[in-house]
Amino acid sequence: MTGRGPAPRVNGRATIMYRRLNYCWRLAGTGIAFASFGLGGLFMTLVVFKIIAVVTPDRNLRIKRVRHVIYSTFRLFVYMLRISGVINSRFYAVEKLNKCRGALIVANHPSLLDTVFLMSQMPNVQCIIKYELWENRFLGGVMRAAGYIRNDGDVQALLDQCKNSLEMGQNILIFPEGTRTVPGQRVKFQRGFANIAVYFSTPIQLVTIKCDPSTLAKGSPWYDIPSRQSLFDITFDEQLDMSDYLRHEPRSIKVRRLTDELEQYYGRKLSYE
Repeated sequence: MTGRGPAPRVNGRATIMYRRLNYCWRLAGTGIAFASFGLGGLFMTLVVFKIIAVVTPDRNLRIKRVRHVIYSTFRLFVYMLRISGVINSRFYAVEKLNKCRGALIVANHPSLLDTVFLMSQMPNVQCIIKYELWENRFLGGVMRAAGYIRNDGDVQALLDQCKNSLEMGQNILIFPEGTRTVPGQRVKFQRGFANIAVYFSTPIQLVTIKCDPSTLAKGSPWYDIPSRQSLFDITFDEQLDMSDYLRHEPRSIKVRRLTDELEQYYGRKLSYE
C-alpha cells in the first residue's frame, strides 16, 4: 500500500477552490474598475480639468495638458489591472509610434478596453468619438475637455476637424468597425477612416488587438467575465503609405479598395481566413 490514492482528490479540490476564489477576485476587481472609471471621469471633469482650465488660458496647451492627464490615468489604470490579476496585457513594437506624426492609428475593436490600452501609450492623441458619449454624465466632460472629434454624421465638420488635427501633427485614433465586434465574427469596416486617409493622403499605422479569452465584448455585460484571466496582445504592425492608393481613379474606388484590403488584412491577422 503506497497511500497515494487520496492525493489527487485533495489537489483537485484545492485547484477548484483556487479557481473559484480567482474568479470572485476578478469579478470584484472588474466591478471596482468600472466604478472607478466612471467616477474618475466625473472627478477629472469637475476638479482636475477645471484647475487646468484656470491656469491654462491657451486652448491648444490646455487640451494638450488634459490629454496628458488622460494618458497618465490610463497608464495607471492598465497597470492596476495587470498587478491585481484582473486582466493582463502585452504591447509589441510600441516604438513604431515614434515615427507617427499626422497619421491615422487604425485598430480592430474586440473589447470595451481597447481605447484605454491604446491611449495609455499615446500622450497627445486625437480621437474620433461617437456622439453619444457627449451626453454621458460621467465621460462627456472628459470628451469635451480633451477636444476630441465628435462623430455625429456631419461629414464636412468631421473632415475639417481631422484636417486641423493632422496639420498640427497629431495622430488620430479610430476604430473602423465603429463599434465592438461580436466575438468570432469577421471584422466589417465602415469607410470613414478610408475617406480621411485618401482625402488627406494620411499614413495609417495598423494595430492588431487580440483578447483571449474574450471579455467586455459587444453585448456582454461587465459582470460576464471568463473563467480565467483575459490576456490582451496589442501589436503595432506596419505603417501604410497612402501614395500607393493615389492613382488616377475616382476617390470612391480608392476608398472602397482600401477598406476591402484592410478587412482582408485583419481577417488574416485574426485567423478568420
